[in-house]
Amino acid sequence: MQVTNYTVNEQGLNEIKEFLADNHKMGGDYFDRAMLHGWAAAAEFQLGEGNPATIELKPWESIHGRAQEFTISDAGLDAETVEIEE
Repeated sequence: MQVTNYTVNEQGLNEIKEFLADNHKMGGDYFDRAMLHGWAAAAEFQLGEGNPATIELKPWESIHGRAQEFTISDAGLDAETVEIEE
């Protein structure tokens, strides 16, 4: 059986940073590389669950005062198909 594993690449990390800079109360400069990887891990988890590569801001995190969802573009993801034994 083949499965596809997705990881957020450099472009995806940049997309996350831009989204956070535009929408998070802390601004884009607050988030260091390790924090961006944490957001990327959340998107990768969503992919593993069969959902789009999304991250979500809670209402209290957002400058807009409402929950916001961001989907990483296909160009922001790397895919690797691997064979697994059942």
